[in-house]
Amino acid sequence: MNELTFEINSNEEIWDLLDKDFNAIFIHKFVPNEAIEWWKTDFKTQNGTEFKNLSVRQMEMDVQTDLNGLKRIIELNTRQLRIYQFEKSISNTLEIERLPEKNRNQILKENGLKHFFFVNFELITIRSFESEFIKGIEQNPKFVKRITKRK
Repeated sequence: MNELTFEINSNEEIWDLLDKDFNAIFIHKFVPNEAIEWWKTDFKTQNGTEFKNLSVRQMEMDVQTDLNGLKRIIELNTRQLRIYQFEKSISNTLEIERLPEKNRNQILKENGLKHFFFVNFELITIRSFESEFIKGIEQNPKFVKRITKRK
């Protein structure tokens, strides 16, 4: 897998890095509200049970969405995101943390993974099975100086 790490100035720059040809997005361990404080929300379970006006904190979830949904999530300015870009939706049984580390990449590739983006505050790490995708980012005038600086 090809890898690249460099600084980003804002979450809006993430959008410029995404491969718009792949619309199946999986966000692993998404935290919609980073502050360790209580906040109000409604919640509905799979079987239809609804909870209104719950107080929650430190809510973490896996999210499947499309590029439009990801754009809205990026606008939240979350400081940590684990974005997996697949060629198709992932199966219900695929749990990343349960995959053996030694062949995790191969299993993800077999399930259609194309690119992985890890946003960690001001840094982004991009991993891709496609070397041309990484080369395209390395040659992007918006990011080239920052990439050179990290190397």
